[in-house]
Amino acid sequence: MPVITINGPVGSGPIEVGQKVSQLLHLNYVDRMVLAGAAKLIGTPVGALIEKEERVIGFREKLGRFLQTTLERSAVAGISGEPYFGRGIELLPAETYIELAGDPTAPGQMVNDKAFIEATTLVVSDLAKSGDVVIIGRGANIMLADVPGVVHIGMWAPLEMRVKTAMDRENFDARAARKYVEELEQARITFFQKFFKVNPHDPSLYHVMLNMGKINAESAADIVKQTADMVSRDELALV
Repeated sequence: MPVITINGPVGSGPIEVGQKVSQLLHLNYVDRMVLAGAAKLIGTPVGALIEKEERVIGFREKLGRFLQTTLERSAVAGISGEPYFGRGIELLPAETYIELAGDPTAPGQMVNDKAFIEATTLVVSDLAKSGDVVIIGRGANIMLADVPGVVHIGMWAPLEMRVKTAMDRENFDARAARKYVEELEQARITFFQKFFKVNPHDPSLYHVMLNMGKINAESAADIVKQTADMVSRDELALV
């Protein structure tokens, strides 16, 4: 019953690799559905966990209404599946980091931070207990740090590579893409430091750190599979 967490900066490929891993190992894939589950537990619309439509920038101006409607429907239906959201959605988790790590007077802070983290932790823990799942982001590696057998994968990519990803996906020019990626990454770091007192780039938080500037998504997925197999064997040897 493999449980794998994958974390990395926007544009470094955690979603692409996570999807390939889920296909390779026949695991469930969970990303935004963690938000839907947390919203259901808190008793608040998913839209309260992401910036309001009028505050959305870049791609969120195009996807804001669709995101809120789809996620709210997912929250009502449960967290058993992960709907397809389309191009550009990879950047959503970091946008959530901006809300939770940013100005406490901003509209996104209307959701109590402690309640959000507690609900998210409960959702992630339940997913881990069920097993056979790949969980993307949300600090799941910290929430499940003490759970035996869970495999934690960290990802990294050069800034220029992440900027190019933003340019290609969102039609940003180089300057706007760089600013966007840097702001989201700083928000992600602040989020981890605020709630977990760690830096997400700390290699001790992971079994393996992947430099996506050196390998492609297919190779990364193979490495994750091999790591999961080794961790599973080590766990059995300790029984």
